[in-house]
Formats: sequence, structure tokens, C-alpha cells
Amino acid sequence: MRLHVKYFEERLGQLPIEDLWVIIEKLLLPHPNLFDKKSMSHAEILELAVVLKSTDEIFRNLEQVAVMKKEFDGLNNKL
Repeated sequence: MRLHVKYFEERLGQLPIEDLWVIIEKLLLPHPNLFDKKSMSHAEILELAVVLKSTDEIFRNLEQVAVMKKEFDGLNNKL
């Protein structure tokens, strides 16, 4: 996970503060009705679940790649 943090620090560190706040607000402030369980349709709930599950799977795969890369780099250093 540290690998991803460093990547985002480098990429986002180049942006002006105003752009960083736009990103933060988009991530923290979802659409007002997005998580109102009573007003969401089945399709909206399904879409949200699919997006969250897909995102979780992507991060799991990225973490696995990072571990494999670290092991591969360690093997290369021994050769």
C-alpha cells in the first residue's frame, strides 16, 4: 500500500492547492441523495455495490502486484 501512497503523493504533489481541494471535495462529498437508502432504487444500490466491489478488487490486485514486484526485485538483487 505504501507504493500507492508514494505514487499519489508524487502525482498529486504537483497540483495547486485549489485542484487538490476539488479532488478532496469530490471524494468526500458525494451526490446528496447518493446514500439515502430510502430513496435509492435497486438499480442504484446495485451500481454502487458493483463499483465498490470492483474498486476493492482493483486495490487487492494492486497490492498483490506490489508484493510480487518486491519479491522479484529481491531475487534480482541476489543474482
